[in-house]
Amino acid sequence: MNDLNVKSVSESGIEMKTEGNTIIFSGSINHPRPQVFMEPFMDAVHDNIVEKKIKEVNFDITDLRFLNSSGIREIVDWVLKMSKLPDSEKYMINFICSKQHKWQESSITTLIYLNQNYTNKVMKD
Repeated sequence: MNDLNVKSVSESGIEMKTEGNTIIFSGSINHPRPQVFMEPFMDAVHDNIVEKKIKEVNFDITDLRFLNSSGIREIVDWVLKMSKLPDSEKYMINFICSKQHKWQESSITTLIYLNQNYTNKVMKD
């Protein structure tokens, strides 16, 4: 099985890890420059997906209580990076969100408009 194999990161109140084909963020991103630790992690995730020819991943943020605008920008950059791939290398990103964190529904809904063919939002209780 082609599971993601990206080193976990625990930094400034957030944990970022992969399990199988799921990327999991938990905690709270309130850091003024989250790109310092998010960008290398997200680049590694993207490169791993492309290298292993994975066609669908889940991005579970149900335990992410807060994500500031700089953190959202890192996720936007990831979606845009995937969008620039040739069609044969593109992959579906399923954003798994929690109804308990109101910011997730609005922010992820907006983010999905960047690439409606390869992004999806799933709301959980």
